[in-house]
Amino acid sequence: MPFDQIEYTRRLGTWCDGIPLLVVEDIDRSAFRVSGVGYFPFEFVPFEVDFFYSKRRDEYTSKILFRFGTKMPRPQKQGFDYNRNVQSIYSQRPRDLEDWAVAVELTPLDA
Repeated sequence: MPFDQIEYTRRLGTWCDGIPLLVVEDIDRSAFRVSGVGYFPFEFVPFEVDFFYSKRRDEYTSKILFRFGTKMPRPQKQGFDYNRNVQSIYSQRPRDLEDWAVAVELTPLDA
């Protein structure tokens, strides 16, 4: 999903220039998570993308959850200075859904 399709990231002019830390892990037998730290203009930002399948060997996802950035009181994402260690940023990523700056659930039209 391009960042310009999400109103929040379009308003901030956000895009990703690279991923210095990428982690892939199993959630269960029919789901996995890709998470890490993205390199955005002037800062590093944590992200998570969860891929769910109805059956373990399905070709297409039944749901995708996308989470990006850390919510701040003002309408902006919280980034971390380039001098910070990306592993440290990753370990400090939000744990609760309401603490992410962007949290989107994508499901197929026929679901």
